[in-house]
Amino acid sequence: MTKIRIVLVLVLLALFGAQVAPAGADPRAEREKARERKAQLARELDGLQASEDELNNALRALDEQMLAQAAEVDGARQAVAAAEAEVAEAERQVAETGQRIDGLTEAVVQRAVESFIRPAGDPVEDMVQSRDITEAARKRALLAQVAARDDDVIDELNAAQEDFEVSRAQADAARVKADERRGETEGRLAELATTREEKARLARDLEVRATEVSDEIAAQARSEAELTRIIAEAEARAAAEARRRQASRSSGSAAGIVGVTSDGRVGGGGCIWPTRGTVTSGFGNRWGRLHAGIDVAAPTGTPIWAAKAGTVIFAGQQGGYGNVVIISHGGGLTTLYGHQSKISTSQGQEVAQGDTIGAVGNTGRSTGPHLHFETRYGGSPRDPRGCLP
Repeated sequence: MTKIRIVLVLVLLALFGAQVAPAGADPRAEREKARERKAQLARELDGLQASEDELNNALRALDEQMLAQAAEVDGARQAVAAAEAEVAEAERQVAETGQRIDGLTEAVVQRAVESFIRPAGDPVEDMVQSRDITEAARKRALLAQVAARDDDVIDELNAAQEDFEVSRAQADAARVKADERRGETEGRLAELATTREEKARLARDLEVRATEVSDEIAAQARSEAELTRIIAEAEARAAAEARRRQASRSSGSAAGIVGVTSDGRVGGGGCIWPTRGTVTSGFGNRWGRLHAGIDVAAPTGTPIWAAKAGTVIFAGQQGGYGNVVIISHGGGLTTLYGHQSKISTSQGQEVAQGDTIGAVGNTGRSTGPHLHFETRYGGSPRDPRGCLP
């Protein structure tokens, strides 16, 4: 019974393997196809709209493509050298055969001249002029050898001419092959140059992004002290309110209000995404500075929603953040929404999760229309991904 089971397992594994890696599949070709696809996507990337991760991934993909293309260029150059060697050898054979033909032609012409000047005698006359029959027979034998030699020379000349035609055809074919190889090399070089240009473009875009984000971070850092003060005062008020409510045993809290979320999903930290768009810059160190939130690129005017229910503790201008809203959610959690084109709430207002509090914009120090979203615990920045779905 055990053997039967083993056989069945082996059969199933074989069938499964056949499905996963069908016969005839070429892993190398598949890898090359995947590499070329990634490189093509990298070329099509809009560096101004792409995220930093997308830009870095695209640069890595183009690096891989450049290495592969450089290897192809080297291979093509070797093929050109080999083809040119074939041309040289074929031309040498053509020249050598031509020289042989010239020599044989000269021999044939010389023999024809000699035959004209000293034509072969008549057999009867040769016998009459000979001292005896034996001498006449010897003369005829010598003449036959000369005639046979003439035939050999002519045959050799014909063969040489045939060899010449073959050698010339081989030389022509070798030249065509060499020209094709040179064309292939030029094509590979053009592809490599294009890839280098695309990499340079994306590298410039990444450098611009680095400069812009660094400037934005610096501008936001100058507001850090004021943000710390605003959040500290709000937390102190919230703590006092909590004590008051505990004392009066009141129930209900603005932080407990739950509204309609942006996409129906709530993260493990209880937050929803505050807008719809593309994350272009994440939380963490960026070129030696802390980027205290995440940037979500979206068209100007795109609605911004409260990530979680709470109380608006600030709504107005704040340095590099431009138009900004800060919401306190209790438990030391606050969220910040920067660069808004329009603020749709006010300080002291209680908001439910999913309420519209403003619109995406480009105010303050900004790299383009986007929402700068922060989550802070006790006033210190934390990665918003920990709160989001």
